Amino acid sequence: MGTLLEIKDLQTSFFTSDGEIKAVDGVSFDIQDGKTMGLVGESGCGKSVTALSVMRLLAKGTGEVVGGEILYRGENLAQLSEEEMRRIRGNEISMIFQEPMTSLNPVFTIGEQIIEAVQLHQQVGKREGRDRAIEMLRLVKLAEPEKRVSDFPHQLSGGMRQRVMIAMALSCNPSLLMADEPTTALDVTIQAQILELMSELQEKLGMAVLLITHDLGVVAEQADDVAVMYAGRIVERATPDIIFSRPTHPYTIGLMNSVPGATGKKDRLDAIPGIVPSPLHWPSGCRFRTRCTRADEACAAQEPQLLEVEPGHWVSCLKVD
Repeated sequence: MGTLLEIKDLQTSFFTSDGEIKAVDGVSFDIQDGKTMGLVGESGCGKSVTALSVMRLLAKGTGEVVGGEILYRGENLAQLSEEEMRRIRGNEISMIFQEPMTSLNPVFTIGEQIIEAVQLHQQVGKREGRDRAIEMLRLVKLAEPEKRVSDFPHQLSGGMRQRVMIAMALSCNPSLLMADEPTTALDVTIQAQILELMSELQEKLGMAVLLITHDLGVVAEQADDVAVMYAGRIVERATPDIIFSRPTHPYTIGLMNSVPGATGKKDRLDAIPGIVPSPLHWPSGCRFRTRCTRADEACAAQEPQLLEVEPGHWVSCLKVD
């Protein structure tokens, strides 16, 4: 089993009238064939921008990968032409976006949208593409796929639309699936069904998954490896067993303690004090220091590096014991 995707010192910025927003600033991690990497952090930390950087789907004219490498099977995606990237995007690397209603085109049937992806990358005819669309809808356990293939997105429930998005993403048998908050806005029972479906399909198809979420419970069940992001950087990385049994970075500890029932209290939740700093003006030194109870002058003067504190456990903190 080898490394499928390796991200090295990724730096992605958005250029606005107010200045450069360093949304992703020096992120490094890798994903092994057939494994699941969980990318965790609060809204605005850079999780989705990391995935969009890999897919080369940043807003043209504002978003740009300004540094680092995105190595897919050893090839740097950041240096490919748009035509070369189109052959990979949706074919070898697919993505499930956060909100299926806005990701699906309302004026085309779900069958037409799946068929388009299949025809683009697999060079098949319309009849064969339709058969493939029905097959994929059946694979994601959508009831009556022969009928549903002619439905428009507005005729489906949120859970059904998310299954369509999964079907579309998997229609070309990708090696890597990036799922950006795949259960957002779904009720709890549907969330469980979608996550179980993704696990089944991953095992059946042998693909790797980058699972982007803020839900620690999802990561605990789904991921083989976990990276915790804060303010555009990874602050801790380990297996779920290590992250949940002995979180080390103050931010990771804060996330764990903010889960209902985590500290044994039932009357109120523990919250991380303060707010995330502006990406236009990141603090000097450690970016979490303005919210950290351990911070001192050294944290403002020195930028912590991601170091291995035990086998398979990396932490970016000057106060690690």
